[in-house]
Amino acid sequence: MLMNNLSIIVRHSKVFCERRLHDFGVGFPEQVILMYLVSNNGVNQDNIAQHFMLDKGAIAKTLRKLEEKGLIKRHQNPENKRENLITIVPDGQSILGEMEEALNEWNQYFFEGLSDDEIQQYERITEKIADNVAKLTEKNCEHNL
Repeated sequence: MLMNNLSIIVRHSKVFCERRLHDFGVGFPEQVILMYLVSNNGVNQDNIAQHFMLDKGAIAKTLRKLEEKGLIKRHQNPENKRENLITIVPDGQSILGEMEEALNEWNQYFFEGLSDDEIQQYERITEKIADNVAKLTEKNCEHNL
């Protein structure tokens, strides 16, 4: 069953990442947000919540943990005083190297035994599936309005 396999992969990914960065005191949800901020540094909390389709409260809780650990900083948006922009601070940047090493190790095992063509095919297929389910979710959201 495809969905069962996907669930197993996601659970193993979470466990692997949490164990790998345990010494840094950074849980999986925090790692995911830090990875998002790498390419979206300076976004607001709403952007993060929308991207991950999570409740703003859950994002706020995770951001608070990251801020308490000194890994991110919230800055008031000069154009909108009610909004905070989230940025990674130097201590947060230092963990990114460890996270990248963990991701490289994960990918090494994840793709073990697959050819370059199979890996490219996997990436194309999963991108298409992600687009398809995003469209479905958007469609369902419109029906619920």
